[in-house]
Amino acid sequence: MTSTVHTTTPAQAVSKATPSLNAAPLLSIENLTITFQTQSGPIDVVKDLSVELGAHSTLGIVGESGSGKSMTSLAIMGLLPRGARTSGSIKLNGHELLGKSDRELRRIRGEKMAMVFQDPLSSLNPYYTVGLQIEEMYRAHRGGSRKAARAVVIEALERVKIKDAGRRVDHYPHQFSGGMRQRIMIAMALCLEPELLIADEPTTALDVTVQAQILDLLAELKAESGSGMVFITHDLAVVSQVAQNLLVMKSGSVVERGTAEEIFSNPRAPYTRALLAALPRIDDPFDDLKRVTV
Repeated sequence: MTSTVHTTTPAQAVSKATPSLNAAPLLSIENLTITFQTQSGPIDVVKDLSVELGAHSTLGIVGESGSGKSMTSLAIMGLLPRGARTSGSIKLNGHELLGKSDRELRRIRGEKMAMVFQDPLSSLNPYYTVGLQIEEMYRAHRGGSRKAARAVVIEALERVKIKDAGRRVDHYPHQFSGGMRQRIMIAMALCLEPELLIADEPTTALDVTVQAQILDLLAELKAESGSGMVFITHDLAVVSQVAQNLLVMKSGSVVERGTAEEIFSNPRAPYTRALLAALPRIDDPFDDLKRVTV
């Protein structure tokens, strides 16, 4: 497969599409705080976060490692580590998620919301074929025969452009490249056509050409399904290609929010300006490594 590597600047790449102001939010987070107890006392890894995501739109969450962006996504999915305490509210289509039992959340995951993780190799079981893993997830929610589920799985693999899907459905994760494994994770996430897709740094370990292909694929499938998406990344150049609205996080708090176009063209927070200044440029000297010191 060939793909054109994206060469547009962040501000040029931002979509002009904006959700209707009158539409009810698909995802609503209010005053979310996530706390862990440590030997030094309680630490808030996410602090009083509030944000809304409209249907059919994409929210980008940007920040360095430890900023709280991935913990926010795990809280939405109900996958926080044991010992985490949460307060506030997370609603999907008006239904509260915080406080639901594991059994209730298992019914919602996959069916209503799904997540694509950063490392597909660790997310896939090496002992089972990729087809069987997607098939089991599908049948757990939709039932039906294995033959019918297998047909759905092959179709899902074809949607994410896995060549010769009818044969490769019986292959194991190690028989695929990193980019192909990420396509398989996207197929698994979208197999049940969830209303909300969370992509947590899905292109981090990929080279720039494969990265561009995955971004194009996510945009294409999101347009087909009409789902909303939360896209989490530390890479400002990547998020500029997929998100209409942005949150910039640092140390668990939101330091800036707005449309992607506003933030890239006129960043207000010193931390956001520092992140943008650290973006590598083709005309930068090789020995000039910029650091974010804010």
